Amino acid sequence: MTLFAPDGALLRGWSRWWFWAWTSCCWLLMSLPVLTAPAATLWLIAQQRRHARGEAALGPGETLRFLARRLLPALPLAGCHLGTAALVLIGLLGPSPGGPYGWLVLTTSVVAGVTWLLVAPWSVVIFERTGRTVAALRAAYLLALSRIELALSATAAVIAAAAAAPFLAAQVPYLGLPALIALPGATASLVIMLCDRAATVRGTIPIDRISSGPVTSG
Repeated sequence: MTLFAPDGALLRGWSRWWFWAWTSCCWLLMSLPVLTAPAATLWLIAQQRRHARGEAALGPGETLRFLARRLLPALPLAGCHLGTAALVLIGLLGPSPGGPYGWLVLTTSVVAGVTWLLVAPWSVVIFERTGRTVAALRAAYLLALSRIELALSATAAVIAAAAAAPFLAAQVPYLGLPALIALPGATASLVIMLCDRAATVRGTIPIDRISSGPVTSG
């Protein structure tokens, strides 16, 4: 009886899956123009936060205003991540100068790549709160240094989700498609939870700027 009760595990699981599914589908549709993908990702994070706090989801009008307000401010952070990823890939896969310089380029690229992987997920979560690129990157870097295990978990979750998407779509019958539909929202919720936990433990980061109400971007 408990399983099928209004507050039972089955209905709670269905409610959570449904929320992840429709927010993930909306995120995908809003990301199709590519230029709107950063703002759409911030929208996805904001929706997961509102749901976790028991607040109503953003409606169509609120969503349009949210995207319009965050469209341009989100581009610098996205550009930083794309630029860093490109430089790391060039350093790892591009032509090597050979000799000690080659090892220097390789070592620098590996260190930069690992640092970027640890910082990137949380920087997006923090930017959704602060609206400031430099502040988000700095806070994410400090959090990753102080709680490396949580940063590794967040990075692993994002990488695992990206790797699992084609496998779920092609190799898992019946349950693969429902899991795939909810994957972006579920991943965002996990990354947010890990970021908030790290921010709660670290006392030198202003927690209210990371896990409290939204800060209007300027």
